[in-house]
Amino acid sequence: MEEVPQAETTQDDVALDAAACGAVSDIQTIVANADVALSEGRFTVQEQQGWYQLATRALHRIPTGGDGVVSQGVAALQEAVPEIAAGTQAETFDITTDDWNAALAEPCAAAGSELSISMFTGG
Repeated sequence: MEEVPQAETTQDDVALDAAACGAVSDIQTIVANADVALSEGRFTVQEQQGWYQLATRALHRIPTGGDGVVSQGVAALQEAVPEIAAGTQAETFDITTDDWNAALAEPCAAAGSELSISMFTGG
């Protein structure tokens, strides 16, 4: 049986994966805090949707040049979540980051950058 050569993981790939995982964590933080603020009555739906729109733009700015599972996962998320351009109106929508966590938790942990959410809204 002939061995199939494995692609080498370079330091650049590892750094790209870690940066992508950090960016996804930041986006999840935006969404989670906007949801809490809405549920506690501190945000209107319009404000929550504005943060969601920002989250879509941040998602689409994450580089996905690598061949690894992190880049593939981010590329799939970018395909699933359309980017809402600044200053445009969009229908009310929901960003469910549970699917993101399911898709990227293990690859990000393997890249040494576990996904996390920082809650800072509320009292």
